[in-house]
Amino acid sequence: MIIVFTTIGASFLVSSTDLVSLYLAIELQSFAVYILAALYRNNESATAAGLKYFLLGALSSALILLGSSLIYGYTGLTNLDAISSLLSVSSADSVTQGVVLGLVIMTLDSYSRLPQLHSTTGLLTYTTEYLQL
Repeated sequence: MIIVFTTIGASFLVSSTDLVSLYLAIELQSFAVYILAALYRNNESATAAGLKYFLLGALSSALILLGSSLIYGYTGLTNLDAISSLLSVSSADSVTQGVVLGLVIMTLDSYSRLPQLHSTTGLLTYTTEYLQL
């Protein structure tokens, strides 16, 4: 079931053409990873790693929503193709700066999530390698 959620989330992520569907696909994919991080409930370090991963995932989710709302606020669009065509045609620097700021905020926390999880977890090697994908 974990593999099914991850695969469906990755498929939706690849085929998403809207900011809302992009967010929902990322969240669908991350639900399986939360379960996988806390797979061994009897191990204290695995439980702590799962809780840390869940809290960092909630922070990342909030930052993705903040970045998406900034992009929507500057462009008034949620369709990725329309945003791309607006940026290629628009000469307004504020719209371009707003979209870049939104994209930076959306990707800000995703790089700090995995190292902290792997330093405190007692997970097996194949689980750790799967989480790094």
